[in-house]
Amino acid sequence: MAEITNLNQYRKQRKKDEKRKSGAVNKASKGRTKFERLAAKLGAEKSELQQDGKKFIERARPKDRDED
Repeated sequence: MAEITNLNQYRKQRKKDEKRKSGAVNKASKGRTKFERLAAKLGAEKSELQQDGKKFIERARPKDRDED
């Protein structure tokens, strides 16, 4: 006799497999790991703080000088 298959389970499993495949394609083309996103964010914050510090120093220098 033939093996009985549940078509609902087959349909759901096929749909899950398609989602996994599309997710893998999206991750490969667009995705970055959580660590990579965090490293980029920290790098941007660090450079922004360094630039802000330089601007602050440049603004403070004329006031620090004495004109004697």
